[in-house]
Amino acid sequence: MILVTGATGCIGRAVVEQLVRAGHIVKCLWHWGREHPAPRKVVVIGGDVRNVNSLMDAMEEVDTVVHLAGVRRESPSESFESVTISGMRNLIEAMKQVSVTRLITMSCLGAETRSAHPHLRAIGKAEELARASGLNFTVLKSSVVYGPGDWLTSWLAGIAAALPFVLPLPHGGATRLQPIWVGDVAACIERCLNSRATYRQVLPIGGPQALTLAEIAQFVLQARGVRRRVVRVPSALTLALTTFLARYPGALDEWEMEALAHNRTTETGGVHRIFGFAPARMHSKLDFLKPDYPPPPLPVRFSQGRRSEMRAHATRHAALGSPGRR
Repeated sequence: MILVTGATGCIGRAVVEQLVRAGHIVKCLWHWGREHPAPRKVVVIGGDVRNVNSLMDAMEEVDTVVHLAGVRRESPSESFESVTISGMRNLIEAMKQVSVTRLITMSCLGAETRSAHPHLRAIGKAEELARASGLNFTVLKSSVVYGPGDWLTSWLAGIAAALPFVLPLPHGGATRLQPIWVGDVAACIERCLNSRATYRQVLPIGGPQALTLAEIAQFVLQARGVRRRVVRVPSALTLALTTFLARYPGALDEWEMEALAHNRTTETGGVHRIFGFAPARMHSKLDFLKPDYPPPPLPVRFSQGRRSEMRAHATRHAALGSPGRR
């Protein structure tokens, strides 16, 4: 059985769908008190990466963990230190306590322990913990991921919907990114399950094209079916642009906008070389941005009071659905 943390995020949803489609038995760690569309055909158990005991409970009958939980922006209740960094530390401790040795997790290009950007620095520290864990880890160090609920296309589409004539872009729209479709990221994770060659490896992955932010913006506008004049705002005016755009849907904060000054690219054929398939080109996978794209299912809330009930359900499901550990 495979435990997926962060199963309700953009990447997590695609990973759960991919694993279920491939025939794996999947258990999702469901954050107490959060509302999200409920995954289908999976075991759901409540917990929190900040709580080691809940992680140990979730790992019953599990032999592989796909760790995707983290925060992109801090809040009074969730910090980079408590969720992204300590969450990884707690997960590794729980895995060792219950003798689960296979860990697959995500990092991103630009994430380093000495990064000036708090979010990237936290991801870099979590990656370092995984590499030093002694487990059979695989870290997929990804370029920008796009798909339903991502931050990049949601931000661009939000600005395009809010401003009638223009689409302003920071840093002159010249930053080079290598967007990778979330379904292709999920396929890479699923293929790691059957490849010992990926053990104890950090694998950079990205899409088949290195695109400027301005080129990505044009793809988003085409998918939305709207026309806007792209305005290339110089880096010197980034702070002013951040303040101006803060009122619009999906707004980026100052650190996130500043991070867009840095190119994030890797080997364009890396996914094909490592995993044996060619990732999709961006323009072919933006249907989720169309105005008539169907909305997600209604959310459900998983309360902490149902913890024991879901633990019992997980045990029954594992007993009925699998004659042994997978």
